[in-house]
Amino acid sequence: MAQIAPHNGRARRSGSLEEDEVAHLSIQLLGPMRVSVAGTRIDNFATDKVQALLAYLAVESDKAHRRERLAGLLWAEHSEKSARTNLRRALADLRQALDDQGTDPSYFVADRKTIRLNPRADVTVDATEFTDHLSAATTGDLEDAVALYRGRFLEGFSLGDGPAFEEWALLTREHLQREMLHVLSALAGSHEARGEYAQACEYARRQVALEPWQEDGHRQVMRLLARSGQRAAALAQFETCGHAL
Repeated sequence: MAQIAPHNGRARRSGSLEEDEVAHLSIQLLGPMRVSVAGTRIDNFATDKVQALLAYLAVESDKAHRRERLAGLLWAEHSEKSARTNLRRALADLRQALDDQGTDPSYFVADRKTIRLNPRADVTVDATEFTDHLSAATTGDLEDAVALYRGRFLEGFSLGDGPAFEEWALLTREHLQREMLHVLSALAGSHEARGEYAQACEYARRQVALEPWQEDGHRQVMRLLARSGQRAAALAQFETCGHAL
């Protein structure tokens, strides 16, 4: 993987960006975690807990978080003093990985009591964009939300010694997946109402792929296949549904 090269105090791909271009931080959490600065992938995080800290601050970016809360989230098995020391080290490691020292404005706002993702910084978080599109609720926004959903939240990532973080991640994952299923159902229904059975079936099938035991999704696929004249495929889907259930 390419590494970030410091250039005039700003994280960027050496020689590929204009001098005045802001070092944009992209945090993708839907599917496997992917982080990039100015288009260059970052994979030199010191520990999994550094990544976990970034993920939490990215999703819960609407407020500042007290240091003791973050320390307990990630190092519950440590003493308070040790946990806070680990948090300071993790934040320093995170800033180093992102080459945040010279970025203006910094990606983070931190003082002796709290830490948060800087609302003024040039940062995008796919999970936040996903929920923003759902709030708008137009067909275009819902389709954009589906495009952002590469997979389950923090897919393949876990902290064996961070039960509080794992609980937060699980609840977030389940919430976002429920939202995704609702969006897919709504889009399938919208295309079906316009007689666009092929597009509707794509969205319905994606529901089933996400949750094979969801009966409503199977019914939607069967109905759309039947309406488009694919009776044999509809019967096969019925058999698939029965096996899944």
